[in-house]
Amino acid sequence: MDIKKRDLLIAGAALGAGLAASGAKAQPRERPVNSGTQPSSVDRNYKPRRLNKVIELWEDNQPIYYTGPDIGPGVDPYEQGKKMAKTWADAICYDMEHNPLDFTSLQAFMQGIADGGPTASGHRTPCVFVSTPIIGLNEAYMWANSWVFSQLLDTGIMGIHICHARDPKAIEVAAQACVRFPFKYPGVPQLAHEGLRGSPQVFPPRIWGVPMGKYLHVADTWPLNPRGELIFGVKIEDVHCDANVEQTLAVKGISMAEWGPGDHAYSLYGLEAFPEDDRSMGELAARPEMVKVRQRVVDLCKKNGLRCLNAARANDNSVDSVIRQIKEGAMVLEYAEEAAIKGREYTQRKMPV
Repeated sequence: MDIKKRDLLIAGAALGAGLAASGAKAQPRERPVNSGTQPSSVDRNYKPRRLNKVIELWEDNQPIYYTGPDIGPGVDPYEQGKKMAKTWADAICYDMEHNPLDFTSLQAFMQGIADGGPTASGHRTPCVFVSTPIIGLNEAYMWANSWVFSQLLDTGIMGIHICHARDPKAIEVAAQACVRFPFKYPGVPQLAHEGLRGSPQVFPPRIWGVPMGKYLHVADTWPLNPRGELIFGVKIEDVHCDANVEQTLAVKGISMAEWGPGDHAYSLYGLEAFPEDDRSMGELAARPEMVKVRQRVVDLCKKNGLRCLNAARANDNSVDSVIRQIKEGAMVLEYAEEAAIKGREYTQRKMPV
């Protein structure tokens, strides 16, 4: 996530808290869910091969673009899910890192997104993954919080994103035990930990539109399991993560990684970098220290076969220019539809939007 958007989210959270305190009811933000703009290379007869359109695009060496769910005070999660089923984005990051850990709202959102589908590409839903409040602090902490992942996945989401991935052992527990079933899948190597997810699985198969048996066979992490339809990501976003990044990004079971410029700026520069009278974080992402940590994550993603996440702007002069990010190897891109339109045209994407 880029620094300026992190600022916007912080400001939005503060506004939401103020409205709640005053008893006011926030109104949903109105913006186009999808302009309908297709790349010139689009295949109008496209037929999906997978349940998870994100993995399908990665298999075609295409970047994916994601947005948020626009959930907040005064927004009905079920109705918002129906609306977001038609999003311009390939994926939706449902942020619970800086928003409430609310399983009921997430479940309603997922029911809405299933009822509002299919997508223009023919997939039942966009890929929804959750950025969790559970961080990669240490192994004991991860075991103690393992129950959260089962609760999240039981809503029918297709991915987990772990913040502050500091300890490789913690990430190993999350990627290999917390998000997986205890099965020995054909062709999948034996891992250090047995999966913790249990029976029965009733709601997720309904969201995915498959029988329970089918769900059990494919609700595993990709690319660890080539048939898997789940993605698992980590954020290398502070100096503690940097110290162990090589071991962390080598953990089996990870699909994608990012470098977290906002939190990295906090960690590297401290409070002095954020004057009280300055509402933005400025161009901290261009500082040498920030460029270095980002490049290290990019390089290690390439080494370990992971998809790298970065912000992407339509502006060619931006440090986060979408074309520049694609050229440098980013395969998970976040910002706005105009950047996705430009990026999809550049990569000659065939899957409809």
